[in-house]
Amino acid sequence: MFEIIYPVAVIALGFFVLGVTGFGSALVIVPLLSWQWPLAQVVPLVLLLDFGGCLLLGGLQWERIEARLLLRLLPWLLGGAGLGWLVMQQPTWASSPLLLLVLGGYVIWVGVRGLRQTIASQHSLFRSPIFSGLLAGLIEVIFGTSGPVMVGHLVTRFSDAHTLRVNISAALLLLSGLASMVMGLAGRLSSPVLGAWLPGLALTALISLLLGHRLAHRLPAAKLRQAILGLLILSGLSLLAQVAHASLGRSS
Repeated sequence: MFEIIYPVAVIALGFFVLGVTGFGSALVIVPLLSWQWPLAQVVPLVLLLDFGGCLLLGGLQWERIEARLLLRLLPWLLGGAGLGWLVMQQPTWASSPLLLLVLGGYVIWVGVRGLRQTIASQHSLFRSPIFSGLLAGLIEVIFGTSGPVMVGHLVTRFSDAHTLRVNISAALLLLSGLASMVMGLAGRLSSPVLGAWLPGLALTALISLLLGHRLAHRLPAAKLRQAILGLLILSGLSLLAQVAHASLGRSS
């Protein structure tokens, strides 16, 4: 029974977070589901669910999406997804904890700086659409967790937290779509987990997403921004814990 309840509960939690903040579903789901299923099966499942969730979330507020900003990112997102595909062809690189370690440190840095209201100056490397797009595309294909990169890139561009939330989900829609196509080309969309679990988990994700979306509109913008940045810090810590756990597993 636990093997059925656990993934449903994890998906419900992840997509409730997505509904509230506009990102974070994969950061919640990927580490937790990896305890039950191999990462190679978890990431494609999360990508497909994220694509549908972000499509719905963005569609609820299309008028807030800054299309020009996202179009400037698109070529670099494509390039990053291509790099991710190349990494997937190298099992040693793909299983290395280094990328997760760097991502976890970066996520914590963005969250702490944001809460201190000193986030990324005009000259910060992470303001660059080239760097952010390449990094986000790479991470999305390998780990499905590029939300913090997009938050780091977009958080200084929107003063309104609700507009920020919608544009984060729109950027993640592009990323999850690109990464899903890469997974299809790599033959990773035919796992038994997808066939058996996708329909039921999609319904769970939809209900949780709508509940979170309704709650988000009742939160003050300042509180919502703090919630997004606080989630970044927790996400970064969880990623570092995942690296530590994997390292202990290899040494034992």
